[in-house]
Formats: sequence, C-alpha cells, structure tokens
Amino acid sequence: MTPSDIPQVLHRAYQQVTQRDPGTLDRDADIRALGVDSVQLLEMIVIAETELGLRVPDAALGGVETVGDLYDMLGEALPQAQGQGQVQAQAQAQAHVPVPVPVPVEARGAR
Repeated sequence: MTPSDIPQVLHRAYQQVTQRDPGTLDRDADIRALGVDSVQLLEMIVIAETELGLRVPDAALGGVETVGDLYDMLGEALPQAQGQGQVQAQAQAQAHVPVPVPVPVEARGAR
C-alpha cells in the first residue's frame, strides 16, 4: 500500500462504520462534523490499520480533529510499516532456506 491508497481506505472505513456515503472526504473537514464520534473514529483507524498493514502509535490518536489529521497520521505510520514488512519478508525468506539433514547409513537401505 502507498500513501495514495489512504483516501480510498478511509472512505471505505467511514462507510463501514457509519453506514453512510461521505462523498468526498475533504482534508479540512472536521471529523465530528461528519458525525463520527470517538468510538467510530477508533473503529475507522483499526480498519485503516488492517487494510494498510500498519500500526498507528496510541500517542498519535489524540491529535485527530480533521480528515487531514487522519490522512497525515496514517501516512506517517505507512513508511514504518513498509520497512517492517521488508524486514519480515527477509526474515521469512531466510527462515525457509532448506537445510540438508544427514541420513544415517542404515536408513539408506545399505546392504
């Protein structure tokens, strides 16, 4: 996922949480004016975290007042998630390297 995916992800999250179509989510729009309470905001963030494969630090959650704040918060967390994904992929690739296991002569069917 890239930062350009964030608006679509938030649009889907808003629809899923509120059961309403937000139309265009303007960066300057106040979250509360969109009819989103604090619990719904957390639900939207969890949906976005899941879809984007990232984790937003808890300390960042309190500063979200506008849609732009939400975009920025997710955008800042995205590079960290991508870096972690690369490290995890490398670790998984290294973990799946086959290691030859010595087979005792008796098990080879020696006669």
